[in-house]
Amino acid sequence: MLYRMSRHRHSDENRVTSATPAKPRLTVERLRRRATFRKLILLECGIIRHAPFADCGRPLWDLMAKQPWFESTHPPAEWYRLYRATRTVPETVPGSGLPWTFSRVNGHHAVEWIERHADGTATDDQLLIAEEYFHQAEYAAEADRFSPPDDQRYEIEIRYGAANWLLGMNKQGPKLWNLLDYYLASFPGQFDSWGKWLPFHPQHHAVAIDLIDDILGSPLRSARFEPAWRTADTVAIASAMYETRDFSAAPILADALEDAGCDNADALAHCRAERRHCRGCWVVDLLLGKS
Repeated sequence: MLYRMSRHRHSDENRVTSATPAKPRLTVERLRRRATFRKLILLECGIIRHAPFADCGRPLWDLMAKQPWFESTHPPAEWYRLYRATRTVPETVPGSGLPWTFSRVNGHHAVEWIERHADGTATDDQLLIAEEYFHQAEYAAEADRFSPPDDQRYEIEIRYGAANWLLGMNKQGPKLWNLLDYYLASFPGQFDSWGKWLPFHPQHHAVAIDLIDDILGSPLRSARFEPAWRTADTVAIASAMYETRDFSAAPILADALEDAGCDNADALAHCRAERRHCRGCWVVDLLLGKS
């Protein structure tokens, strides 16, 4: 039974306390110490890519591509910086008088830029435009809520809930760690749709827990990893899986690790299990020197 809950995944209300049942509390406390900013960002993105969101059964990655707000037009990041500084609309590019060049941005671009940010490869311009994209998507979804046809009302509520969830990607401060408390100790089973609470898909929570296990592992797993296990073969397989997001070679990676002398039973079992993997997988990260 869940001790208490907040329906917002980053809320401090989700935090475990001394009154939380011992098993979830200890699990959260141990995984919080293991979690890094990078791993939590990749967890957020993994949930968007893989966890069924609403009753349609599609993850947000697929669901957003069907929404009218999926793609929008944006000026360069410099335009947004000028507007934020002056609160006036910059009509032309400073110094040249030329009109601004606008480009099309969609939700997949924005999520991928956040993923790159986790690995330190996104530019400041990409992060700023991703932030603005999430805001504009939420604004557009909110506007659709006014006076919708009765036969489209529920679909529009799902649209807003999806956009509102994505807007939470802009909250990348200390509250990001509350994501662990949310899923492991305080999961409410519902998402926010403008003050109305709609049910997650029945498998959303299970997939999210599976991704937490893939990225952080069991609180009791062995942390031992020998540098000698980083051979040309193991690193090549891990790198290919990380870059392509195709983890079907995980059992082959286990064989290569054994050939390199790996006797970490937790790492070998993780690679051989029939399970879901994503960027941030703890075994792949150890091989690639990522934390």
